Amino acid sequence: MKNSFFSKFAKLSLALLFVSCIAFVACKPEPEINENATVIGKWVDGTNCTYEITASSFKNYGDGWSSYEGNNLVINYTNDEETAGYIYIKYTKAANPDWTYSETAPDVGKWYAIAFKNLAPSSISISGAYKADGVTATTTLEEAIEEFTIENGYFANFTEAKKQ
Repeated sequence: MKNSFFSKFAKLSLALLFVSCIAFVACKPEPEINENATVIGKWVDGTNCTYEITASSFKNYGDGWSSYEGNNLVINYTNDEETAGYIYIKYTKAANPDWTYSETAPDVGKWYAIAFKNLAPSSISISGAYKADGVTATTTLEEAIEEFTIENGYFANFTEAKKQ
């Protein structure tokens, strides 16, 4: 009888251990996989706003209008999967006080940041730095990296865009 009880107990214990292991593995979130996604490219949102990102520049424009642009592009990924991060640019075209854009605006020659997340081969969530009481540009790249962060209250609204 001892063998029978032990045998049933052992089988039940092994079954519970197996089920627990399966449950633990099944509940563990899968890491995001980049699948060779790159932030470089032309991205268009639902309003035909275009974010054109090359290895060295960034442009934001739409049908019949253009807004800010920059060069000296620096990409700083914030996770190992490279699905989120910041793009830093040195303005070559920026907003004037009346919200027109020009190559002579006060922020031209200064640094700005764009955040992105959920980067996949054909989609991205993207946001330009903005905070009501924040700065619009910094003098150095190091200052831009320190200032323009999600934690500092910038990047409250992300736009969903598709790769073209």
